[in-house]
Amino acid sequence: MPRFLPMALAAVALLAADPGQARPVTYAGGHVVVLDHQPTLDQWRYTHSPSFRWSVSVGGLRADHLGRSHHLDVDYLRAARLLRRWNLPEAQANAFLWGGLGQSRTGLGDGLSRHVGLQLDYETRRIYTALVSELHEGDGWSHRFDTVSLGWAPYLHDVDRMATWLVLKGMHTSNADDESLKGALVLRFFTTRWWLEAGADEDGRPLANLMVNF
Repeated sequence: MPRFLPMALAAVALLAADPGQARPVTYAGGHVVVLDHQPTLDQWRYTHSPSFRWSVSVGGLRADHLGRSHHLDVDYLRAARLLRRWNLPEAQANAFLWGGLGQSRTGLGDGLSRHVGLQLDYETRRIYTALVSELHEGDGWSHRFDTVSLGWAPYLHDVDRMATWLVLKGMHTSNADDESLKGALVLRFFTTRWWLEAGADEDGRPLANLMVNF
């Protein structure tokens, strides 16, 4: 699939967006486009949620500097489920689980791959925390991508206003050339329509993430 297509989809989605939250599972009938760039990892995903508990996605993942695998290139189809949502007076928490199959290409060869992931998050109007862990594996290789996030909002935001967050991240990739935990700092802008992050890791390499609901 051409690499410019995810960007084009995101631009169209941004123009046509309706209110919603950028989650692995959104409101019933919702759609989400996700673009994510990290120093050694690029991802894109289009998601449709038939219900508020289930979603289906098509996407792609490109990673390099992966030890014996050298690189990983996956096109996949997945399903996600909202396991639990806690609606608190001044906060919300969520637990999501997903899994899928894909066609992978690595330095060890091509073939069918599988993956499973988990997201846990907790958010108030001033504090945001999240854990995202995703395991991809195939014939002779396995890589897990983990990200923990801690965010702070310098001002209280209302539902109809843009929220600004300063987010500290810790990122780890298993079976990679460098398996150390990498830190990153990003500035996040979030509304009910879209979510945009931009920043850099501890080595000064850029990161960016865009989610659009429509």
